[in-house]
Amino acid sequence: MGYAELIETLKTLPQEKQAEVFDFVDFLALRAGLPRPAADQAKPAPPRPLASYLAAPFQVPDFTALTREEANARHP
Repeated sequence: MGYAELIETLKTLPQEKQAEVFDFVDFLALRAGLPRPAADQAKPAPPRPLASYLAAPFQVPDFTALTREEANARHP
């Protein structure tokens, strides 16, 4: 499943299921040791609808997205 299919699938989920997905992603990020923004550490934010994440996605320092060719070269 590619990113486009993932996003389309997430859009079809009810809002409470979308919140579960983002809670799980948050859990994985914390488990991987990724820092949370200082504002998030004070108190947990309520779940946001998927559209707000798509409009303002998480920012990862020093992240560079792969080109389509680079991504396809990784999966023969």
